[in-house]
Amino acid sequence: YIIYILYNIIYIYCIFGLLVVFDAGSCYGHSEFDLVILTEFGAFPPEFYRSYHAIISKEFGFDTRQDLYRLFHYLNHWNHFGSKYRLPSISIMRSLIRK
Repeated sequence: YIIYILYNIIYIYCIFGLLVVFDAGSCYGHSEFDLVILTEFGAFPPEFYRSYHAIISKEFGFDTRQDLYRLFHYLNHWNHFGSKYRLPSISIMRSLIRK
């Protein structure tokens, strides 16, 4: 086995040549939740999102929920990595209150 650790995600290449991913931060939630983290560290091309939403259509309130899910990630990063995530977290909270 070869093990790589990147951002708390553990990749294991097993002897059969398969890639197995263990994510310590995984959760069971709405499919929209995953879309936010994709935009936090870069972004997929627009075709990805068009194709995604062709299969799983946007539900009412999608944009507001994306902000709420983004807040979760920022609060998590604030907790794990420190105060540089404080101001963005507060900014998202204020934005949600205004909605």
